[in-house]
Amino acid sequence: MSDIAEPTDQHTPAAPARPADPSLRDWLLLGVLTLIGGASFAGIKLAVATALPGTVSAGRLWAAALFLLAYAYATGRRLPAFIRRQEGSGKGWTVSTEWRFMMAGGVIGYAIPFTLFPFAQQTVSSMLAGIYMAFMPLVTIILARIFADEELTVRKVTGFVLGTTGVIFLIGPAAIANILSADVIAQGAMILAVVCYAIYAVLTRRAPEMQARSFAAGVMLSSAVAATPFALVSGQDWSAVSALSWLAILFLGLFPSAIAAILIITLIRKAGAGFMALTNYATPVVAIIIGMSAFGEPLKPTFIAGLVAILIGLAIARTKQITFGARGLQRLIRPRR
Repeated sequence: MSDIAEPTDQHTPAAPARPADPSLRDWLLLGVLTLIGGASFAGIKLAVATALPGTVSAGRLWAAALFLLAYAYATGRRLPAFIRRQEGSGKGWTVSTEWRFMMAGGVIGYAIPFTLFPFAQQTVSSMLAGIYMAFMPLVTIILARIFADEELTVRKVTGFVLGTTGVIFLIGPAAIANILSADVIAQGAMILAVVCYAIYAVLTRRAPEMQARSFAAGVMLSSAVAATPFALVSGQDWSAVSALSWLAILFLGLFPSAIAAILIITLIRKAGAGFMALTNYATPVVAIIIGMSAFGEPLKPTFIAGLVAILIGLAIARTKQITFGARGLQRLIRPRR
């Protein structure tokens, strides 16, 4: 999983009732998606070296929005009408239901967290940001029970408790004594960003049916518009932004945002959401490897303990999905005779 909220099956066109077993191509796409997601936090670290969080957020969102709009229209998709006449005489016009969901999703699922993560990574490591993203599916489970009436089983509760324990390990006992330190505030910002991602995941389950590519493009366009005012008033010295930071912002927009969204749609349609969810386990590991090798970031024991607790909790909460993915891997390694 990248630092982009994952679309759900609801917005995936022509999804099969029972996804086919993952092929070699599916596993390769999953590997690319995992690598892109893990590298996104390194990209943010490079971007914030000379660019403010608002600049990073708006820049990557506009790059992603323009790419997804071009992709959607090139493949025969169109955005829904922005306003529609209300039913009944004399009721005038109103913003369409599709755009209400896309605008809400753009603000909650992208504009806010895409600003919070660069803010946090001004003071915390890229690997820690990647680890926190693994907590998102567990938060989604709780929010889905509250707002979408989804079943909350003992397995899911156990997984959430273990994941929360992992977050406590990440923050560390020193946070109690230094509750207002920059590091703790940054981690609080990442937790808030993760909650925003989880809210967006639940929100998409309530959204009206529409083509996945149209939905993704509309949400990204909404998020780019919402992030722009903050970038303009943030006090950014545009001449101070280095070429490397601009390249990092462009990378974040095209790869972890736009191309990742297309890969997610492709994998869900072909192999199912359970298979695609395996990125939740591998992405933090990729973020750790890149953080250590590229930036020399230290891997603290509390990071290891927190990641292990979160991943175990995630495994318990999503047992059935993991079984499906493992079966596909087994068949890939040992094909039928």
